[in-house]
Amino acid sequence: MRRAWLVATTTYRQRVRSGTFLLLTFGIPVLMVIAGAIPFIMERRAELPRVGYVDETDQFAPLEAITVDDEMLHLVSYAEVGAAAQAFAGGDIDGYLVIPKDYFEGGRPAFHGERSPGRDLRIGLSQFMREALLPEAPGWQRARLGNPSEVMFASTATGERVAPGPGLIFRIATPAFLALVFVFTVMTTTDQMGSAVVQEKEQRAMEMVITSLSPRELVTGKVLGMTLLTLTQIGVWLLGAAAGLTLALFGALRLEDLTIPWFAVLWAVLLGIPGYFLYAVLAAGLGIIAGDKQQARQLAGMLGFLGMSPLFFMGLIIDNLDGVLGVGLTLFPMTAPVIALFRMLLTEVPTWQLGAGLAVLIATLAASIWFVARVFRAAMLMYGQALRPRDILRALRQS
Repeated sequence: MRRAWLVATTTYRQRVRSGTFLLLTFGIPVLMVIAGAIPFIMERRAELPRVGYVDETDQFAPLEAITVDDEMLHLVSYAEVGAAAQAFAGGDIDGYLVIPKDYFEGGRPAFHGERSPGRDLRIGLSQFMREALLPEAPGWQRARLGNPSEVMFASTATGERVAPGPGLIFRIATPAFLALVFVFTVMTTTDQMGSAVVQEKEQRAMEMVITSLSPRELVTGKVLGMTLLTLTQIGVWLLGAAAGLTLALFGALRLEDLTIPWFAVLWAVLLGIPGYFLYAVLAAGLGIIAGDKQQARQLAGMLGFLGMSPLFFMGLIIDNLDGVLGVGLTLFPMTAPVIALFRMLLTEVPTWQLGAGLAVLIATLAASIWFVARVFRAAMLMYGQALRPRDILRALRQS
């Protein structure tokens, strides 16, 4: 195993320094952070405007200013809409709120201005209406009226309690997100792995190391090296996406509202790691079989399509997640990591199905490593040639 790690670290160091890798790995996250920072910067720099209001109900107490996050929102009362519109046209105010006569029967207030009010202004207008409706009420009561009830979701199966809103969305979306990360990682890996193996064949590097390494050690080392490279790239992308999303949604999400579905995360790791290595080993095998880089890319595209195929099956199993097809795809090693996570979105997946899928996946991975190592032995001296099916069969018989 030590020699396999030596091959892995050598492969990683060689490829992590390439200009294309560095540009793609760090360029995309920079764009993500910039995209997320734009609305954040605009929101932070924007000062609360001077706002007018027209109370057509005559039920709101007059207010001249309220405090919103340590900033003052200045308010001007107008008796009619025409006066407020004239003040807006003259630049005395930056917009005005009209509270209609039928507000208490369900009518909706309307804000008039050049642009839609930002988050802080929307909060300020809501706070103004609560204070103006209940000027004598204590502050805690007005604050509670801003969020009078928050119905919790309590799972009868697990006892888990999740608040509605972003927290519940996060809880539901986590398995789907993990499944999509797996699909994206597989598609990235298959293309890089096949090209890397073909490059080793073209540079005649295999023969220089085969005297000191077994085929299994060399294949394992190449797979580990390319895996570390891909995980580095995906990790940097995820950090960039997280930073951009945090900036874009700053203030809209609270960490205490987020509930992580650890059961889904655990099985995403248990199924995702061997599933990823299975695709990586098969991609290496296709690179060995291929005669050149073009053919390697074509074969890698087919394998990548296979990795994305579980998404196509969702429409077939969505109406019967616990049916024969859903359970079968959970046990099938090529689709198990994705289908199992998507089933967790909508149903309780029995642990025995997940365990059986993991066992089949690990057995398939071991068999794939054995198979690819034997194919590699047959292909190590065939420069620029694609292995034919009979060559592969002969290699397996001789092993």
